[in-house]
Amino acid sequence: MDDNDLGLFLTALPAALAIAYSERAEAAGFRSCWFPEITFADAFGPATAASLKTTRVGIGTGVVGVWSRSAVTMALQAATLHQLSGGRLLLGLGVQARGYVQSWHGQTYRKPLEAMRDFISILRAAFSGELVSHEGEVFAVRNFHLDMELPQPPPRIYVAANGPRMIELAGEIADGMVGWYQSLEYVRDVTMPALRRGAERAGRSLEGFDATVGFPAVVTRDDSGIELAKGQVMMYATALGSTPAYLESARAAGFGHDAEAIGELVRAGDLRGAVERVPHEMAAAMVLAGSVDRVRDRIEAYRAAGLTGVHLLPSPPGGFYPLYEDHFPIQSLSQLPEFDFPALLRSFDDTVELLGV
Repeated sequence: MDDNDLGLFLTALPAALAIAYSERAEAAGFRSCWFPEITFADAFGPATAASLKTTRVGIGTGVVGVWSRSAVTMALQAATLHQLSGGRLLLGLGVQARGYVQSWHGQTYRKPLEAMRDFISILRAAFSGELVSHEGEVFAVRNFHLDMELPQPPPRIYVAANGPRMIELAGEIADGMVGWYQSLEYVRDVTMPALRRGAERAGRSLEGFDATVGFPAVVTRDDSGIELAKGQVMMYATALGSTPAYLESARAAGFGHDAEAIGELVRAGDLRGAVERVPHEMAAAMVLAGSVDRVRDRIEAYRAAGLTGVHLLPSPPGGFYPLYEDHFPIQSLSQLPEFDFPALLRSFDDTVELLGV
């Protein structure tokens, strides 16, 4: 991973600001910008606009769910963005959380590994110009042809993966992986071995595979960012209903007991106490926070562990929020800090300015 192989997640921003920050990130030497799709905006709209305002930076969907639209619609949107961006699309796909799929999209969340395999098989065939008929275990398409001339190579497909089996699948069938909130030890002992197993199953190596992980980030001019990132650590350490691998990531780094104690406080409705319970060392180890030198050292350690890219999600200093319905007890929601938008923008500004090359 080169010094400028950093990605910037652009979330919690109005679309116009996300586009503006993509221009700033390109000027600062970031390798990629990633446009999530949760509640703030769809991924393809601002990503497409950003692709028309930039010339070099990779344009990533970070990530879109395979149940959010049909495989045909995904192929059309991805191909259009790849064409308009001059071949810069990084198509990040995820199965997302069960609650998102069922409560928001009204779809049945089932067989996530098979669903991802089906979806990527359909997209690969479409991008190659085939007449696509695919009868999979979860997704099926009959007689679809993508009548577009795509820049070559076709869009690179990234799988959002945190658990070992999905990581293996990424190593087997994808061009890259987008992980999240993975400790250094988890990357070394779980992620990289799983990617290698998947690649071996497909009879290929990881040469050219983009193994990346993203992190909440509070980059500051001193180490105050570590304290200001503890709310983010509390959020992910207790998100068992979304991604159990977050707890395993903490355990791999030696903070399993702390994560369990934090979870007990959350279940008891003491959110502020849960944040205070996050040890300084745990915050320093689980997110990218503190001075630019400290953050760069952490990034270098991830490079040494095998990653080819690291992404930062500038986070509101001192902020935290529920990641899904019932993450925090209803009676505790009055303890949520007020959303400080100016502070979030300062976090974006500092991340781009201090880590630019």
